[in-house]
Amino acid sequence: MNARHRIVALACALPLALALAACSSSADSEPTPSAERIVSGSTPTASATPAPTPTAIGGAATASVVDQRVVTTNLEAPWDIEVVADGSLLVTERDTAIIKRVRAGFATSLNGPGADSLRSMVNAGGEGGLLGIAVLPGEPSYLYAYVTRESDNAVVRMELHDDLLGLPTVIVEGIPAASNHNGGRIAFGPDGYLYVATGDAGRTESAPDTSSRAGKILRVVADGGENDGAAAPDNPSGNRVWTSGHRNVQGLAWVADGRMYASEFGQDTWDELNLIAAGANYGWPSSEGMEGAGAGAAPGATVDGLTYPVTTWATDDASPSGIAATHEAVYVASLRGERLWRVPLTADGTGEPHVILDGLGRLRDVAVAPDGSLYVLTNNTDGRGTPGEGDDQIIRITVE
Repeated sequence: MNARHRIVALACALPLALALAACSSSADSEPTPSAERIVSGSTPTASATPAPTPTAIGGAATASVVDQRVVTTNLEAPWDIEVVADGSLLVTERDTAIIKRVRAGFATSLNGPGADSLRSMVNAGGEGGLLGIAVLPGEPSYLYAYVTRESDNAVVRMELHDDLLGLPTVIVEGIPAASNHNGGRIAFGPDGYLYVATGDAGRTESAPDTSSRAGKILRVVADGGENDGAAAPDNPSGNRVWTSGHRNVQGLAWVADGRMYASEFGQDTWDELNLIAAGANYGWPSSEGMEGAGAGAAPGATVDGLTYPVTTWATDDASPSGIAATHEAVYVASLRGERLWRVPLTADGTGEPHVILDGLGRLRDVAVAPDGSLYVLTNNTDGRGTPGEGDDQIIRITVE
């Protein structure tokens, strides 16, 4: 953070005894193979050695899980995992509106006025609630969250010191909300901007409309400063919108070569994994999957102004939620499909998806650990699954 932003943050903060309550600002303007259920096992520590940086993008056509162990148990309708620089994990619970930190297998709730404010702010109903979170890279004292409120979805910023949350500042609001199709995933891209996945909230006609925030991926400034929530300066539509024509984006991830992927719920026929490009329209509600692309159209092609997915699944097989990318594959957690899919990467595209993990029930999210292993988040207590012993859980797997 630069000095000016630090001065702003300090000027907005109360003494630590008052939990670093932040000033409020709406930032409303837009300037420039199968696995059995495991409920016990050794828990990894937070001191995993970072994996070496890969020199090439691409992986084997198939892989399998060679190690699987439980990290923590008894989470309630968890939604998002954020891997923190100190090796701990932050996990959101959608319905309780609680953020928990997981260290050495133990999950403890964050506290302070920000935690209290989240619980009073969040309107948890249907698919809404406390959804995605993201920690500001290089400045872990700032935590961003996507929340469903009484009348809209919003992104808020909070100061985080140890397990103490300061009061939230709203940085983006007016994202349409409904009982379903709320989007909710947020993530920092390699360019330093915050990407925000929204759903169409049942307003299908709004998805291709770049003046609406429904059915979009937004790209905004988020650096802990006074411009948080403003449109990134080179966005293609001159506002917060990065891409349009989405039904309900649920996962965001980047490959080291800059490729950005997003997972998306289909309606009745096809779920999608899309390669994201600035300004592209991904077809909803005009198309689902490759429908309308024409005979012979390649996955990922742009035809008549609509960009098509690189991978599709029947909705019974996926309902893709959170995703994670390594140098060798994109991993896709699926809810209705109750599987972890692996989509191998090639130097210039993707290979055929295959299942590397099942038997855990509904899977909400997947994240890459510092050593290259994966954290998988189950979601069997969300009202649609069948909870088993210890649910919901974080499972750590190693793939080879």
